[in-house]
Amino acid sequence: MTHSFNRRRFLIYGAATATSSVLLKACTSPTEEASTDLESADVEGASDASLAIVLPGTITDGGWNQLGYEGVKQAGDDLGIEVAYVEQVDNADQTESLSAFAREGYSLVVGHGGQFDGAIEQVAAEFPETFFLGVNGDIVGDNYSCVRTNYNQMLYLSGMIGAAMSKTKKMAYLAGMEFKSTQQQGAAMDLGAKAMDPSAEVVSSFVGDFNDIAKAKESALALIASGVDVIFHNLDNSAPAVLQACQEAGIYAFGNNIDQFDLAPEAILTSAIQDIGGAITTVAELAATGEIESKKYVIGLETPELVRFGKFNEAVPAEVKAKVEAVTADMVAGKLIFEDADNNGKTSVKVVTS
Repeated sequence: MTHSFNRRRFLIYGAATATSSVLLKACTSPTEEASTDLESADVEGASDASLAIVLPGTITDGGWNQLGYEGVKQAGDDLGIEVAYVEQVDNADQTESLSAFAREGYSLVVGHGGQFDGAIEQVAAEFPETFFLGVNGDIVGDNYSCVRTNYNQMLYLSGMIGAAMSKTKKMAYLAGMEFKSTQQQGAAMDLGAKAMDPSAEVVSSFVGDFNDIAKAKESALALIASGVDVIFHNLDNSAPAVLQACQEAGIYAFGNNIDQFDLAPEAILTSAIQDIGGAITTVAELAATGEIESKKYVIGLETPELVRFGKFNEAVPAEVKAKVEAVTADMVAGKLIFEDADNNGKTSVKVVTS
């Protein structure tokens, strides 16, 4: 059974009581679940094995949030456990949203995004019987851990491809918000670009929101006006607008999370497919069997069913794809790995080869 929670009412009722909540039973599709009016109802607490996820965006964004929702839903289907979610949770409401699910008795509570790290660390101490999972985070504790795809691998390789295709040798990594993982992704893309062409550079730009379509498009157009001719986005609902802006401007772009080639086939070089939903399912299954550990779960190119490149633009030369495949093989073999680094007080990443 899947429960959908309205953010505003969920927070009000969740803060008021540990034994009741506002919920909606699953409908036939995510779109119907998100749009149906909610009514107040008293429910029993969650079962011993149960899973809930707190999402910053909508489950119909065609990317990050939808993948997270589908990951917990798949885990629920596979394991036959109760699943719940609440969407469009602002940063200010993260702590109470996580706490509300913990009070309801959900055994695994997921914060979907690196921006949840601080809230998870705070809430976990108050609910030692609940295990928390930060997606794309960088936290480990007695009753919490994190899972992410190896975004450094995908951004490094994307930087290589972009540098080979860029005419200005000026590229951009455009993300919704700035925190450790997004800082590292921009740095990894820059490393890959310089490995392909030392004259290439990647600038990192942050919209301030993953879903604001107008601001994201404005940011993309400003980057294009500055001479950027390749953009890698890390956005949710606003991603299609940015990809379309790139196509209209005649520059290149990368899809992210899923294969987005059809959204802007003239612009997209390829997509960095990072099935974070599948990664969540994997860790949720460990939690349900009591095998989850307080560790950082990182899933990369060694698991191609979850992490790989999508359809390539015909404009990408065969020799460029061959170079990317060779570096990919080195990454899978452990000959090229990434370690945390510091760049003028900001979290960065460095390459270690063997």
